[in-house]
Amino acid sequence: MNKIINKQTLSKLRSLIGLVSLTVVLSILSPSFLTLSNFTNIFRQTSLNAIMAVGMTFVILTGGIDLSVGSIFAFSGAITAGILANGGSVLLALLAGLIVGTALGLLNGTIVTIGKVPPFISTLAMMTVLRGATLVYTKSQPITGLGEAFY
Repeated sequence: MNKIINKQTLSKLRSLIGLVSLTVVLSILSPSFLTLSNFTNIFRQTSLNAIMAVGMTFVILTGGIDLSVGSIFAFSGAITAGILANGGSVLLALLAGLIVGTALGLLNGTIVTIGKVPPFISTLAMMTVLRGATLVYTKSQPITGLGEAFY
């Protein structure tokens, strides 16, 4: 008879065991942890990373790598927020953010496929350029005052 939980199974479940353990400890330490508002906050904060992770899954499955995803997201978000803060409509701001993100992704893809630059190098360069561009665009300050329509 095989052991019910062997080392290989335990190794596969390590992350789940850690998550459950952390949830138990935090719910004991904080009475507000297991509340709807806290879970809403957690899901809201992790949703952006989850969306990017889905896209990155396809890149990794095809043997690629893209180090610039977060920087493209930040720059596109800064453009979106900048338009909103200056009184632009939500639709225009979202459209601009999507166009900027798509164009930068297309530029990355073009550099890799047509320019024959290794993905690691090209996306590392794009990450660095866009981090700087985002800091310049935002003047290293948070963009606030996005308006009620955004919220």
